[in-house]
Amino acid sequence: MPALRTIVIAIAALSLASALAFAHHGGSMYPRDRVVVLEDAVVVEFMFVNPHARLRFTWVDEEGNQGEWEGELSGSNELIRSRIYPDLVAPGDVVTVKGYPHDSIPRNMRLSSVVLPDGREVPLP
Repeated sequence: MPALRTIVIAIAALSLASALAFAHHGGSMYPRDRVVVLEDAVVVEFMFVNPHARLRFTWVDEEGNQGEWEGELSGSNELIRSRIYPDLVAPGDVVTVKGYPHDSIPRNMRLSSVVLPDGREVPLP
């Protein structure tokens, strides 16, 4: 009986872990029905890491209020497969970011593209 109990507990734990992983990668926290475009954003840091790369930047709104934002990208492996590398942007670069704002976290978005200082728009996977 102890072996059966161990097997049941292991199956339950694996089921829970897979459900949590699926929920994390669902993407529903970034609804695709709203697109945000932030021009003249200033890059603070580009973190080329897994599980998700991050772009931290500042942006000044129409009223002159400056805030720090964070944009989520795919992981570094997927970015490299898409020919996007750690030198995409550097601190101080002025860019335009496009993406989908987070439902409940202010100044957080899933990036869909970035317009580089030279005017090239880079779609993000």
